[in-house]
Amino acid sequence: MGSTLAAAAMSAFALGAGASDTPAQANVAPQERLGLLRRYDLAPARLADNLNAFADANRLQIVYDANVTGGLRSRGLIGNYTVREALDRLLEGSGLSYRLSEQRATISIRLAQADNGVRSDVSDAERLPPIDVGAASGETRDGRRGGAPQGPGDRHTGYNAVSAPTTLKTDTPLLKTPLTVEVVTRQTMDDQQAISVGDALLTNVSGVTESTNVLDVFKIRGFSNPIGNIFKNGLMEYRIRKLDTTNLQTVEVLKGPASLLFGRGEPGGIVNLVVKRPLDTPYYSIQQQVKSFSGTRTTIDATGPLTQDKSILYRVNAEYYSNGSYRDYVSDRNLFIAPTLTFQPIEQFRMNIDFEYQNRTWVDDYPVLPAVGGSPASIPVSRYLSSASLMTAYPDHSDRKRIAYDWTYEFLPGWSLTNRLSYTSIATRNENVVPLSFNQTTGVLGRFAFFIPGTTDRTFATNLDLKGKFSTGPIDHSILVGLDAFKNYIPLYVSYQPFLSSINIYDPRSWQVENPYGNQVFGKSAQKWTGVYGQDMISLLDDTVHILLGGRYDWAESSANKNFSSYLNALSSYVTTYNTAFSPRVGAVYQPLPWLSFYGSYARSFGVSNSSSTGLPLDPQRGELYEAGVKAELLDRRLSLTMAYFDIFKTNMPYADPTNARNTLLIGKARSQGFEFDLTGRIDDNWSVIANYTHDDVRTVQGALSYNPATLITTQLAISGSKLPASPRNYGNLWVKYDADGELQGLSLGAGVSVHESSFGDNANSYVLPAYALVNGMIAYRTNIEGYTVTGQLNVKNLGDVTYYPTSTDRYTIQTGTPRTFVGSLRVEF
Repeated sequence: MGSTLAAAAMSAFALGAGASDTPAQANVAPQERLGLLRRYDLAPARLADNLNAFADANRLQIVYDANVTGGLRSRGLIGNYTVREALDRLLEGSGLSYRLSEQRATISIRLAQADNGVRSDVSDAERLPPIDVGAASGETRDGRRGGAPQGPGDRHTGYNAVSAPTTLKTDTPLLKTPLTVEVVTRQTMDDQQAISVGDALLTNVSGVTESTNVLDVFKIRGFSNPIGNIFKNGLMEYRIRKLDTTNLQTVEVLKGPASLLFGRGEPGGIVNLVVKRPLDTPYYSIQQQVKSFSGTRTTIDATGPLTQDKSILYRVNAEYYSNGSYRDYVSDRNLFIAPTLTFQPIEQFRMNIDFEYQNRTWVDDYPVLPAVGGSPASIPVSRYLSSASLMTAYPDHSDRKRIAYDWTYEFLPGWSLTNRLSYTSIATRNENVVPLSFNQTTGVLGRFAFFIPGTTDRTFATNLDLKGKFSTGPIDHSILVGLDAFKNYIPLYVSYQPFLSSINIYDPRSWQVENPYGNQVFGKSAQKWTGVYGQDMISLLDDTVHILLGGRYDWAESSANKNFSSYLNALSSYVTTYNTAFSPRVGAVYQPLPWLSFYGSYARSFGVSNSSSTGLPLDPQRGELYEAGVKAELLDRRLSLTMAYFDIFKTNMPYADPTNARNTLLIGKARSQGFEFDLTGRIDDNWSVIANYTHDDVRTVQGALSYNPATLITTQLAISGSKLPASPRNYGNLWVKYDADGELQGLSLGAGVSVHESSFGDNANSYVLPAYALVNGMIAYRTNIEGYTVTGQLNVKNLGDVTYYPTSTDRYTIQTGTPRTFVGSLRVEF
């Protein structure tokens, strides 16, 4: 009977037994396969879940007793390891041992309790206790879900991440890096029904606030760049609007200057979007969402293998989105399709090919609201101050196509070559209404428009990385050497800048007919960037000290025409400026305990030369960072803590001249100095938390030398000591989720609050954006119906229906916050 039960158990838990090897793998002898290095990226989770993932990755059999692993957790596995090294690390501290036994062309791993808690290759197989086949994978024996298992479709990933290999370009754990990286996971986005990238970022990462509603631009540690701080899979996304989360697996924020790895960027940091990858297990999902203001959204996710040996995988994500707005006349329609293929003909080579198509039409909303006296104008937040006749007759339109690939070849154990490339073409019709003047007494707003009937924006980006590991005596080295290139080109186009009739904000005449074809102008521009970089992560003193040394050299070109009056003048006045720069980064980490580290770093950044609205080149932006902090992985690595002090300087910041919208002014130097706190992850099997707090003083250090205080409101000059617009000194967020078990298993409840201190709204610090607090909530229930996983969910945002103003740039452009919003959804997975 015992032998029969053991045989049944071996069949039930022979993980990977039914998987067939690829042709290349079949030619590798089992014992040789044990010595091959393989890269792992396993987050902290239940031990059984990580053993399953390990077995699948290596096509090995693991036989174990569910009683032995029940309740045990694994610290995860990040990096390149042989089979033996990986098992040693996965089982570290568990009190379990294993025995390897070769059977024909496979390796079987038998797991049992060890007397000394260390590996034993010769332990007797008879020491295995009776095997219980009753506990299902992904659950403990009492039915409670584990810490952060990879769920169907890689959706249930937990809130915590211990690495960010796409953003850091290495597999170094975050705990061992002198950099601050925060990761918004797929489960976070799903739990909060985050439709846009802004939804995902603004409450889940410290130091991130809104910058403008014109582009998808975010302030990170007080600084923003309207065209250059968003990346996708490590390559820049240029001039992108309304980014969506449909095909994203994580949204990662690298804080501080990122020039070493990414070239052009803000000294505050960059946002890197990591797309979903195909899975070798078939998975299908369809979700229907409805939201306030007549919003509907349908998304589809399908993935699986295309070949029997699973060497070719596919994934397709698609979305159709239609939404109104609490703002009069504003609307948005979006069609998005993103297929992805993965090729892995041999173990050492993997290639992903991504396609994206987006067709979007929307009515823009700019300007939003002016200031009157010392506060935002007291008018309904729904009031539309743009030109309703123009914007509805000529809505903005974007037709975007993107193709990209990335491949990695591990040509030697621990050594690999990675190449990424993307090409994006965006055909647009665009119209913006810009405030020109405002009478504080009468409420009359003067306006003119930018109308571009059609142009095509083409962007090319690529990079090549060489990574390797080696040792020099007691010192371990992890090196990265790379080069990259970026080019954006907008061919000669015609646009119009007509002066529009004035509008009274208290009594708007929204349907006054306007002619968009006035004041014809011609434009042409290009950006080109080439850089080489290298870094060495040095580990010594028994892996307790880590030192990062790196640098980058850039060659940058910026081109534009300075005469807009005619086609010929635009061609003949085309000017190109050249800049070069060296950007170093140094950092150190001291790790006295496996779960605790202290770090410090210094870095400089370089931004390509600015191009003013007149086409004349301006001096390039430069940044400098000093940072120190503490990182910890708490509660058996389920919870990540980061505390950081930072001091950042940025020079040559451009801003619009409010007295002449065709002119650009510069802030000589600004400073962002503050403290951040992030706590993310799982407290236990039931409770998860995201908590962050930011204290940041962002102000002008070197501003206008000559100004008239009586006209400061009109001129909006940035003077020394003044705060930068919409830069609250203190703000924070808290989100808590409860997953029920027992009879209520499948029920999830979540609640959160976001609090922002008041801030000045313009460079002159002439008015105040009031403080606000927003309350959000979530209830969801997941069940199984006839083999289908069905999830119903309801989220409410701004539960108290608070009137608030999240950001501004000057006295004319205050952005209003969204009123109370409900988002309901029904998802079916199989």
